[in-house]
Amino acid sequence: MKLDRRSFIQGSAVMGGAMMLGGAVAPALAEQIPAPKDYMAAPEPIGDDQISETFEAELVIIGAGASGSVACATAAENGASVIVLQKAECVFTHGSGFAACGTKIQAEKGIETPDPWKVLGDIAREAGANLGKWEVLKLWADYGAEMGDWLVDKFEDSEYGPFLIDGGSEFSEPWNRNYPVPHLPRGTKVGTGNIMAICTALVDEAVATGLVDVKYETPAVQLRQDESGRVTGVIAKNPDGNYILCNATKGVIIAAGGYEGNAKMREDFLGQAIGLGVGYSRPELTQGDGILMAIWAGGRIQRLPHCSNIHYDPGILVPTQKGTTIPWLRVNKLGKRFSNEDVCYDSVWAQDIRQPGCMHYQIFDDNYLEDLPNIGKGMTQYGKWETLVPDGVANGDIYCADTIEQLAEMIEVPVENFVATVERYNELADIDAEYEPDFGKLAYKVKKIQKPPFYAIPRQATCLTSLSGLEIDGNLHVLNADNEPIPGLFACGNSSGNFFGGVYQSMSTPCMSIGRAFVTARVAAWRALGIDK
Repeated sequence: MKLDRRSFIQGSAVMGGAMMLGGAVAPALAEQIPAPKDYMAAPEPIGDDQISETFEAELVIIGAGASGSVACATAAENGASVIVLQKAECVFTHGSGFAACGTKIQAEKGIETPDPWKVLGDIAREAGANLGKWEVLKLWADYGAEMGDWLVDKFEDSEYGPFLIDGGSEFSEPWNRNYPVPHLPRGTKVGTGNIMAICTALVDEAVATGLVDVKYETPAVQLRQDESGRVTGVIAKNPDGNYILCNATKGVIIAAGGYEGNAKMREDFLGQAIGLGVGYSRPELTQGDGILMAIWAGGRIQRLPHCSNIHYDPGILVPTQKGTTIPWLRVNKLGKRFSNEDVCYDSVWAQDIRQPGCMHYQIFDDNYLEDLPNIGKGMTQYGKWETLVPDGVANGDIYCADTIEQLAEMIEVPVENFVATVERYNELADIDAEYEPDFGKLAYKVKKIQKPPFYAIPRQATCLTSLSGLEIDGNLHVLNADNEPIPGLFACGNSSGNFFGGVYQSMSTPCMSIGRAFVTARVAAWRALGIDK
């Protein structure tokens, strides 16, 4: 089925699973690089005799997603000729908004933003375990506001605007904090939504300058290098199945996304996502192609651990409902409670992956509207619960029963275990202590489950994208085994690494995945063109 550029088809969820890479780490840099896998072995070079046509440009960009579209638009506005090689038949990306701090529109709307370094400090020190490169994180501090102003100036008063500027919240519990950084376009949607619409508009605008040639359904397959090792171009396969050569006089930018659709790479580098589905709607577009091409050319992938954004909302394998972080009772498929439920949205999965089926059920009773105001605030908690629960029950997304025993049968958990779990939870609600003794949840957040009807919401996370790609420096150069830049080769967005550390993206900074993609793409285009801003 062939899609036009303003269409979207949802791909199937892809399951992954295997052991995460392990072993001792040797002190030498070259020995810290993950051992080569079969799929990492460089293929035979494609010779000139196999090339059907040759094209010339200053920049060649691999990929037309979030980062590729911004790199393309940035290069065009600086007068550069560009060839974009896109595997899909259209610009394609996910996302609802981008993160920026200190933009003009934030000031106009009276939203007081923190210093960007405070935000980056959370990313680096908390979820990131200080594993990101500060020279790469610095790019968002230095250029995030410029990037945000650039996009708002383009689109605020267009069909793609206006932008909803999220005011954020600083709650008492640090695990529920989120900064006021999201910029959410609320106009025209294309395919997956508003960000895909903006990225499509950026590419269309760049093409209209006459400087940009976007080759759709033309996947890049191999980088070209000269005798010195400089990357000089990209070989791609056109829709007719013939190889074409696209020479780049100033550089090649890899903006091909991550590898979440590549089951083998997920097994080797995303151990935390074992057993979870792929949340990216077209996993065939995120096979790690750009990352692998750079590795074949001498680049190296970021050392473990790799980061990912694991999401419950939107749901892929189970119905979507708001409220994943509300600390209701959570039980596994055995009908047993298994953790302190009072954690941030981006780390709920860490307990789920230890449970049968990598999932849980949220359990609550018909006092939910009375309990909500006093159970703790969390990201994605809010919605119109007065209608959310009745509507969910009506459409079959929320289980509802008159007795605990009936609810156990509906969600297919052992009745005896489930009844005992609820009884124990109700006992904990009567304990006069700051923390309940079983799992250490703040006692005031333990609400009795005693007023029928009783409800259960299934929750199962999916891995939306991988966020750790190629080793880069602060100028977005791809680095080799000796930690030196490969001349002529740059990476941005999810094809690049070193921004997010740890194993998950902290949602204290919503929309930072797209914010990182946009900023690194803009800087990559500047640096490839020799522009020092």
